[in-house]
Amino acid sequence: MYMFKRITSSAQNMFRMERVILLLALCATALACKTWPNGTDKAFHWYQCNSGPVLFLNATPYDQTGQNYVYPIHLGKPMMVKCELFNPTTHIYSSPNLKLTLNLWSWGTGLGGCDWSVLPTFGLLNNLDACSQGVPCPIKTGHQELDVTVDFSPYQSIIDILRN
Repeated sequence: MYMFKRITSSAQNMFRMERVILLLALCATALACKTWPNGTDKAFHWYQCNSGPVLFLNATPYDQTGQNYVYPIHLGKPMMVKCELFNPTTHIYSSPNLKLTLNLWSWGTGLGGCDWSVLPTFGLLNNLDACSQGVPCPIKTGHQELDVTVDFSPYQSIIDILRN
């Protein structure tokens, strides 16, 4: 009898847990983020995420011709990002020492929260040779404007997991 009660109690706890999980799933769906922060659904925003010596003052996305401003961006097509930057050092950056790491972020968490989440790229976008990935090298000293080509087509497997 005791063993039977214990199994019944365990089954009841499992049923309760299933109800809690179902409730959390429904709440996550109901409370999903309906708005994007800072109006990023309507306008391009960028932030320099590193503390390196080169300062990016502006970045603006264009189509691959560099003629037409484009937003929202489409990672399945090559595009050009017109960058204004300042290299305050006396060092000229070039291949093979100029490295590029790209992080992709998505708005909304897997649990329905409203926050930015890093998308896993499994190291495919880490420590790339920047000069062979669309950055016009060398990066000279001083204030300058660069047209950086961004082409994610070699990483289509990552692009395919993104929400539109």
